[in-house]
Amino acid sequence: MRFPIFHVPHDGCRFPVMLMTSVCVPLNEFYQYHEKMRDKMILKVIPEEFQDDAHTVNFPVSRLLCDVERFIGPKELMEQYGMGFCYEKAYDGTVIKTVTEEIKKRTLAHYYRHHKRMDRICECHKKVLLVDLHSYSNEIVPKDFLCADVETPDICIGVDSVFTPEKLIVSAEKCFQTAGFSTALDYPYAGCYIPNAVMSGLSGCDFNSVMIEINKRIYLDSEEKPDFTQIDIIQRVIRQIITECI
Repeated sequence: MRFPIFHVPHDGCRFPVMLMTSVCVPLNEFYQYHEKMRDKMILKVIPEEFQDDAHTVNFPVSRLLCDVERFIGPKELMEQYGMGFCYEKAYDGTVIKTVTEEIKKRTLAHYYRHHKRMDRICECHKKVLLVDLHSYSNEIVPKDFLCADVETPDICIGVDSVFTPEKLIVSAEKCFQTAGFSTALDYPYAGCYIPNAVMSGLSGCDFNSVMIEINKRIYLDSEEKPDFTQIDIIQRVIRQIITECI
């Protein structure tokens, strides 16, 4: 059986002092951007039986200080928006940090620590099913990612051509649609997280991965408080996908 892992990289709420020295806007403004851009309360949609350290890996640092799902270097698409592994700008283009080589070095220490943890997990399990779990709101999606007259879905399912098998795609689409949610493949976000040890082939892990991006309108109310009725439904859907695909 595949070992299920939930990867939650964008809900961290820690603000290391040595990284906060880069912030160049008033702190209250920075924290407001953090609240808008983090995957707020996404941990709550994970089925209870997987809400433990063995099955859930939640990166603890704010994504505005370190984004562990960005590539390092020019191949990272979000660098052109100032939102690479070490953010300089918020979603609306506001410069929120002054990034120096020293800040990048400090940020990379957190970045690599997380990736080493993910590599170790894949080295410990022969077969893995990873759910790369995110949320989003229409407000923060880059306009370049949107298609005119195409509504954003309730659930964006991100896939990888190598590590996301057809059965997993079909199961995710079917389960969410049966529960009444609209879905789209790789829209408005695309792809899913693959650990370095898997990409290199060094882990020897038989690895499957899928990204699930949940529109915040689905599980948060107008005051951004959790809608537990919807959360319960999402939990059941994710549980069903896991059951079908492990």
